[in-house]
Order: sequence, then structure tokens, then C-alpha cells
Amino acid sequence: MSNVNKSILVKTFFLLIGIYAIILIITYTTFRSYAIEENEAKLQDLLMHNKALHTYVEGRLKPVFYKLKDLGKIEKGYFDPVVLSFTYMSRNIMNEYNKQRLKSNIETIEYKLAAKNSRNPINQATEEEIALLEKFNKGELEQYSRNFDKNGKNYIHYAMPVTKNAVSCMRCHGNPEDAPKSLINTYGDKAGFYEKLGDIRALISVTMPLNVELNKMYALFSVFAISLFIVFIIVYILIYYFVKKLDNKDKILIDKANKDGLTKILNRHVFNKDMEDLIKSKNNMNRFLMIIDVDHFKEINDTYGHSVGDIVLVELCERISQNIRKGDKFYRIGGEEFAILSTQTTQEDEVKFAHRIKNIISEIAFPNIGKLTISIGISKQEVEDTYKRLFERADKALYSAKDSGRNTIILL
Repeated sequence: MSNVNKSILVKTFFLLIGIYAIILIITYTTFRSYAIEENEAKLQDLLMHNKALHTYVEGRLKPVFYKLKDLGKIEKGYFDPVVLSFTYMSRNIMNEYNKQRLKSNIETIEYKLAAKNSRNPINQATEEEIALLEKFNKGELEQYSRNFDKNGKNYIHYAMPVTKNAVSCMRCHGNPEDAPKSLINTYGDKAGFYEKLGDIRALISVTMPLNVELNKMYALFSVFAISLFIVFIIVYILIYYFVKKLDNKDKILIDKANKDGLTKILNRHVFNKDMEDLIKSKNNMNRFLMIIDVDHFKEINDTYGHSVGDIVLVELCERISQNIRKGDKFYRIGGEEFAILSTQTTQEDEVKFAHRIKNIISEIAFPNIGKLTISIGISKQEVEDTYKRLFERADKALYSAKDSGRNTIILL
């Protein structure tokens, strides 16, 4: 495969790897964000349910008890958190909810109804929660969420304010003198009192594990990544196939452009280029140009026809090609003229090489024609040589060989 096409395949490979990595990063980020958003939606739903419970307790349940107190059917100082404390109800409902999660092998949810001035120490807000309450009261936040890692697990923490203090709330959170005696007896007259009407007294804080949703996301992402990888492999194979096909076509075109159509050896165009490169390189260490001419070839064409002459040329080129070294180059530069660019240790070695070629050809028995001879002219590249000077010297040596009776080797 050509270096250009190899470069195309390498660049394509890294381009596909880059695109694959970018798609995976975007997809992973999107999938993870979606998993977190799904958890947030679940938490919002859970917190809204708690908010609804708070509204129901304050707006529907407590008024019934207050009315019964006013009618004297219930003692005025009666207070039981089981039916009159939203905090108590919500905490115990969440405890039952977590029991159901454990039965289903699902990690529990951490739930807290946090207040700055809490009666029960369990519900006392932390500094972070107090800061959030202040922001909720100032209208700077409507809800709050954050993701964090703990013991190698992912969690989401979500917080939202409870309903603002209503008139019904103030009986238990306003002046302790208005509160039920049972409440005072249980919790005292300090904690949980002196709240203001319209203030947000507490926030609902929930911490939920993300592992279930994230594991589902990782599984889905893995399937996507593997599927995309297979698609990219198929795409690369197709690209490789088409590049290979184009490369083969390129080779055919290059062969047509660089090789002689009849003998399949290098043509005059390549010979000219190689000669120019040879002169430019200034590397004249034992470089030799050998020009070969088939003796009396015109008579063969005239007597037996050009088709027979073509067979002779093809056979001759095959024999010479089989007997030159790997570093030598063999060209057809004219009708029955050929050239070899070679390297030999000495001039004597080059002449011996020429004799070997001459002898090989003289031993061939061509059908109908019999045996043929060749004439060879040789020149050694010199430092001051130009293309023209080197070629003319070899050509002159060839003509000297032909003038000497043919079947001869001359070196100038």
C-alpha cells in the first residue's frame, strides 16, 4: 500500500477514535445527568408529598381537633404528636417507607425535617440547614440540591421548605401560653415557640442513594459504547476496503504510467526521472549505466513480423530481469534498446556483469529465429557528469560495440 494511503488510514483511525471518545463523553454526561434528574424528580415528588401532608395536617386535621376542643369533647390541654404533629407523622411515615425499601433490597433514604428552633433534638438543623432556611425565608432559594460521594457511593441531597407558618401553626409554635398543656408538659415552654406568622419554620431534607439509577445508566451506557464501537469498527473496515481498492487501482495506474506495456519493465519516463535523481544525489560511488541493443532486430521484424519480434523482446526482458541484482534497475528506453542502472565494486565487475547478461541471451534458442546476440555500451558516472553527458557516453560506447561487429561490450 502506498504511503499516502497508509497515511489516510492512520489519520482516519485516529479521527474515528477521537469522534468515538467525544461521543462517549457527551453520551456519558447526558446519561449521568438524566439519571440524576430522574432522582431529583423522585425526590421532588417525595417532598411534595410531605408538603401535602403538612398542608393536610395544618389545614384539615388540626382544625377538627380544635373544634372538638371548643365543643368540650376533647380536653383543652390535649396534645398527642401521633395526630397533631406533622413532624412526628412525616418522620414515622418515612420510617415505614424505609422498611418497605429494605424488604425490596433497596438502600434506605435519609430523611429529616430540620428546624432552627426544634423541640426534638433529632430535628435540630445543622449550620448548613440553618443557612438554607435563611435563604428560603429571604426568597433567595426555592429548593436546593447537590450530589456528593460517601464511602465510594453516589448520593443526592435535596431540600425544600415546608409551608409557611399559618394561624393554626401558631397555637403550638407561637406563645407558649396558648399551647396545649400536654405539649408544654412534654417539651417544655422554650423550644419550638416564639415563631412568627408567615415564616418558614423548617425544611425537609432528603438524601437518596444514586447507585440504583447510576448502575442502570452504566449498563445502558456500556451497551451503547459497545454498539458504537462495533459500528465504528465496521465503518473503519469499509473505509479500509475502499482505500485498499483505490490503492490497487492506483498501483495499476502507476504500473501503466511507469512500466512498458509490452515487456512490463520500467519505461523511458522512469528512466529519465531516475537518471535526474542520480545526477542530483551526487552519489557517484561505483554507479554504472549500461545500454543494451538487440543485434539485427529490424531484420527479425521485417522477416518474421512484429508479433514475433514482440515475443523476442518479452523473453529477453524476462531472462535479464531474472539475472540482475535487487538494487539494479532495468528499463526499456526504445524499440529494441534497454538500459540498466547498477552498482558494482569495480569496472571489471561491471564488465563481468555485462558479459553474464550477453552470454545468457546468446544461449536462448528463440522459436523460428534461433539464437540472438546483443551489444552493450557502458559508462561509469563521474562527479562532473550531467544526465546528458553520462547517457551520451554510454550511447557512444554502444555504437562503438555495434561498429566493432556487434555481440560486443564497450566501456567508456
